[in-house]
This record gives sequence, structure tokens and C-alpha cells, in this order.
Amino acid sequence: MTTVTQSGNRFVGEPIRRLEDRALVTGRGQYAADLHRPGQVWARIVRSPVAHGAIVGVDLDAVRDMPGVIGAYASGDAPELAAARIPPRLEAAEESPIPEWGLQPIIASERVRYVGEPVAVIVATDPYLAETAAQQVWVEIDEEDAVLDALDALEDGVLLHPDQGTNVNVDMRFGGGGSVDALLAQADIVISERFYEHRHGSTPLETRGFLAEVGDDGRLTVWGAAKVKHFNLRAVARVLGLSPSQVRFVEPDVGGAFGARGELYPEDYIIPWLALKLSRPVKWVEDRAESLVALNQSREHYIDVELGATADGRLLGFRSRNVTSLGAYMRTNGIVPPMLCAQSMHGPYAWQGFEARALGVLTNKTPLGTFRGPGEVEATFARERMLDILAGRLGLDPVELRVRNLIAAETIPHTVSFGPDDDDVLRFGSGNYPEQLDTLLEHVGYPSLRERVGSGKDPETSIGIGVACSVSESGVGHSEWARVVAERDGSFTAYVGVAAVGQGIRTALAQVVADQFEVPIERVRVTHSDTDEVEEGEGAFGDRGMIFGTGAVLAAIADLKQEARRSLAGRTGENADGLEVIGDAVVSGGDRWSLGELGVAGVGRYEPGGPTWLSFCAAVAVVSVDVPTGRVTPLRYAGCYDPGRAVNPLMLEGQFTGAAAQGLGGALLEESSYDSTGQPLSTTFMDYMLPTMAEIPEIESLIVEYPEPTTPLGVKGGGNSGIICTHAAIANAVSDALRPYGAQVTSMPLRADAVRALIRAAEMAR
Repeated sequence: MTTVTQSGNRFVGEPIRRLEDRALVTGRGQYAADLHRPGQVWARIVRSPVAHGAIVGVDLDAVRDMPGVIGAYASGDAPELAAARIPPRLEAAEESPIPEWGLQPIIASERVRYVGEPVAVIVATDPYLAETAAQQVWVEIDEEDAVLDALDALEDGVLLHPDQGTNVNVDMRFGGGGSVDALLAQADIVISERFYEHRHGSTPLETRGFLAEVGDDGRLTVWGAAKVKHFNLRAVARVLGLSPSQVRFVEPDVGGAFGARGELYPEDYIIPWLALKLSRPVKWVEDRAESLVALNQSREHYIDVELGATADGRLLGFRSRNVTSLGAYMRTNGIVPPMLCAQSMHGPYAWQGFEARALGVLTNKTPLGTFRGPGEVEATFARERMLDILAGRLGLDPVELRVRNLIAAETIPHTVSFGPDDDDVLRFGSGNYPEQLDTLLEHVGYPSLRERVGSGKDPETSIGIGVACSVSESGVGHSEWARVVAERDGSFTAYVGVAAVGQGIRTALAQVVADQFEVPIERVRVTHSDTDEVEEGEGAFGDRGMIFGTGAVLAAIADLKQEARRSLAGRTGENADGLEVIGDAVVSGGDRWSLGELGVAGVGRYEPGGPTWLSFCAAVAVVSVDVPTGRVTPLRYAGCYDPGRAVNPLMLEGQFTGAAAQGLGGALLEESSYDSTGQPLSTTFMDYMLPTMAEIPEIESLIVEYPEPTTPLGVKGGGNSGIICTHAAIANAVSDALRPYGAQVTSMPLRADAVRALIRAAEMAR
């Protein structure tokens, strides 16, 4: 049998600076807006100015005669787009749980259901001419009442699809263990509460953009793809009446994704359709105001929780129901936030039984999609607030309550079933949750920190500490593909199906490849961007990049090495099984044949099967609350995260820090607000309040490694862990600070006005 030797890792585990960054910081990056093609024209989307109503007419006659206008199209001019519906990303599912009637048309034809819905598109020779023309389009809509609150939508008063008789588009139930009714009946204490997690979402530095062109060979090329380009290619080709082989998607540099970038939107279809219709390149770049009404928003759940426990703080069982505002349509990944919210309510605790129901309702708002930690952030907020409330009722320190109930290290690995299917499983793999929490508490000096906070005397400033624990899902997906080529010059190229959305996947996979061939990392190139070069791939989502990317690359390398032995055996007449691969060469007797000289390549696929992996994460937040104004200032935030194995701890620290900063912004500032008619109120960064460096404390990120034995190199996910606990930890800290006033946090965000209202309500109730 052939023995593959390796002299130990030289790059995996090292804090190597990102290979991607030199081009980006020197201005040599290529984003969608940087791309141009000869003879290109510009598109501008005409969007609905009202949230709900019947379309009476779209008058394009005047703009068609404007100088520079190439074309103007509404639903009647593009019946194939008006008839098509944007599909959910459930290709592997035998039966979709999403009804067809809730999916979004590419161009509205009869009704509009949110402000910003596309009703027409203008094409002009200049982007400014296109915008001017779009502003002149007369859209007549018979405006109707809008339903904006998820609980109101649940009552079916105002219906977005009257013929359906309901706004409920998702109704899923999960559960496991013993009877929740029986567990609550035997509990010494039962508490229930309703929580509200507000609507907000990702705001990537780079807005969306597409450039589409039909080549001389009749093939359509689309630049601007991100995240899941192969799925999007197939979906777009289907609507446009093309075979997948007639379409090429290219992923340029992506200025942040965080869930929202790369999903299918109407523009993914409209811009390629225009390129086919006009036989010339068509470009569209979203502006920020457009992005804040057209890009997927996220969160917005009402979460009802009832739980029971013993008098000494042992958790027994819980029942939860989350009602999610899906917005006007079920978008590509719209099912994920409500579904994961219900599935994530269990958390890292040893419950004896649980039930969770997820309801998704349509409302007259921008459609919902994923945003870093979708559903998990919301569930963690509700669950961890409930645990703090329970600890207060029992007179226990919140940390002690958690320590008593965390899944014990000796029971890991184990699984918890929450449904009838084999994949309906929470897989608690490697880890030691109590030990990891102790690591964090020791780092922050919890006992002395608690003592110092409790001794504060300032009547106008109250200090609070919040603790939160959770698990983060990682390794979502079914399979991944890679091809590794040994180049003639001694370098190696890895073509990978996973996508790069700013997470540093090229650097991390280059570290893996360099170690396998024992070569300098400068001799490794990782490419992912072109569907002509990368024939298949599921992409980047659900903290899957390192698990699936590494698995596929290692499989391709194993295939390459086997091909190298066969190639050399064909030249020398030796038995291939007797040849040895050492580093970047095959050894035959005293001779070394470089892999590049043999000109070999390998293809690999990684298909783990089964449920995803869970990584434990915990956080401690310290905040001050200015009582007269309600302003919350985060003083300290520390998190402890388990990536299984840190291939690049420097990049992971950046991932955790950035995720935590996003979470703090969502907890304290950001909100996608609407008025009573459905008009969005957060359409600029003057209104949608992003945090700056002044609002974010130094993030302390601790990495502890509990390698997962069932994954390549022991890796687990890391990109989302940093955000999962943020809302819960901040909410618990603010509640701790407001304890002298008798106020409890049950809704987000914790802006100054909301906190002051909490204090005022508690004072009036005393």
C-alpha cells in the first residue's frame, strides 16, 4: 500500500495575513461596479411607491422618447418575467414546504405588496439618464390598507393574497424528548414571556451590481454573482429559456455578504433578460437608498416561550412559538429565519423535552432573508433572557443556572432529534461546554467583576453584566466539489466550489493545499469565481466554507496523488501502488518526479451526509445605562468560540470581532422602520443607524479548540459564532443594570428612547 508522508503542518494553524488583501488595499480589487464592457448601457429599476395596492397602469410612453433612453419595459413588455416566480433554494428537497403563491414575481403585473417592488425597468446610455428617466415614469396604483405587524397579519385582517384566505406561508413544528405538558405539570416553577426581535439586516459596504453580456457565440455571461452562483445560474437559465451550458456566471470581489448578498432577487433575472433582448451589455448598480428598501431585511420575530424548572434550577422542558414577519414574499432563503429560530431554541442545555413552532406570515414590507446567524440570534435572545428571568425568580446567579444545565462533557457527542426525518437532528459533537464557559469567566474575572458592579453608587449611571450561551450551526449543505491541478511551473491551482464573500476562504484553503504538498504558500492559487472553470459548487452560506471546502480539496489532492502514481507507473512500468508521494513529488527509487512535471490533476467531492455540526459559543457583556436619558454604552464585550480547529486564528479573530460588532449594532442602534402605511423610514444612513468605532468597545475574542473528529482537519464553523450571543448578552446586561428599577428587557433594539420608556414604565408601575 502506498504511504503518503508529510513533515507536519507548516501553515495550518498559523496566523497568516490574508492573501486577498494586498490587491484590495492597493486599489486593484475588481468589484461589480468596476467592471465595464464595450458598448454597455445602464439599467434603472422603477419601484412601487406604495406598500399595497392594485396596479392600474404604468405609463412608459413619455420616457421612451427621452434622449439616451434605449428601452423601457413593464410587465406587459416582459410577460415571461411577470409570470415567473423566484424559487426557494430547496433543490435537494423532495417536497417544498413553501407554497407557490407566496413566491415573488420578477416584475409586478397586477398588484404590488411592498415599497420598492419592481414594476418597470429603464435602459439608457448613461446611468444618470436612466435614473432621470425612471423618475419620470408614471405608476398608477389603487392603494389599499397595508398589514405591517406579524401578529396582525396572523389574524388575516388584511390579506396580501385574498384568494388564499390567509397570510400564513410557513407553519412548521419541531419537538423532542418527553411530554412538555407532563414536564410543565411537574415543574416547581413555570414562567412564560413574549419577546420581540426587531427588523434589521445586513448593510454590506458594496451594494449589489450586475453586468450581463451576450457573446458572439450566443452564450450569456453575468458578472456580479456571489455566494451561490451555480444555483443562481440554473435558476436564471430556466426562466430565460436557456440551458445551463449557455450561461456563465462570474463572481468578482465581493464587499461583504452576511446572508443578503448572493440571494436571488428580481434584478438577477431582469439584467440578463435585458442583455438578451438588446444584444448589448447591460449594467446595473444599486444605490444605497435602493439597497435599504430592496435588499433582504431580516430578524423580526415575536417569540413566545414557556418553560418549567425545579426549585434548585434544573431545566425540565419548554414550549415556544415564533411568529416571523416574512415581508411581502417568500424570498430564496426566507424560510430559514423562522425555521432556525424554532430549531435553535433548544440551545446548549440538557432539556428533558421541548416543542417549538415556527409561523411565517406575509406583511407589506421588504421581503425577509438571512442575515448572519439567522434565527439563531433571535432564539438565543429569547432563551437566554428567559434563563435570566428564571434565575432572578429562583435567587440564583445567572451563571450558576447555566452551569447546572449545560450539556455535560461526558455526554458529548450526542444527538437530539426534533422531527421525523433523519436530518431533523441537533448534533452536539466535540466540545466541553462547562469548561469553555469557565475559560471565558476566568478571562473576564467574573466574580470580582460582579462584585465591582454590585458596589456601584452612582444614582444616574447603572452598570450591568450579561452572560449568554448558545450553539452555532455550521457545515450546512449537501456536498462540495474541487479540482486541484499541479502546474508545470511547480505551483498548484485549486478550483473550488465554495465562494469567497470576504471571509478569507482563498487564504485558508491555500494553507491546507500548501501543507499537503509541503510547498511555500506563494506557490498555491485558489480560484472560485468562474463557472466555466469551476463546474459545480454549493457556495458560501451556513458556516460551511472550511468544512466543505477543506473536505473537497483534500479529496481532490488524494485523487491527484493517485493520478500521479498511475502516470509515473505508466512511464516506468512500475506498480503504481509501490510508488510514494512525498511533498510535491513522486519518488521512484532514487529519482524524484515533480507533480508538475507529470502534469496531473485531481477531482474531489465531499459529501458528509446527515445533520450539521454545532459549535458552542458564550459571551459576557458589561454596559452602563444613563438613567435620565436611557442611553446604553457597552463597556466591555468578550466572547469565547470553538471553531474545532483554527486553520488561521488571525482571520478567525477578525471574523468573531466583526460579527460581534454587527451584533452590537443590531442590539443597540439598527432598525428597518416603517410608518403606518408601509412607507420605509430607514432609507439613508441618517435614519438607519450603523455603529461607528465610538459605539463599539474593544472586542475580546477567545478561541478554544475542540476538534471535531468527523470533519476534515477537525474544523467546524466560525463565521457566525461571534454574533449569536450579542443580543442576548447585551439585553441581559441592560436588564441587570435596570434591576433596581424593576424593569426587564423583552424587546429589541435597546436604543435610548426604548430604554428610557422601560424605566419610566417600571417607575409608574411601582
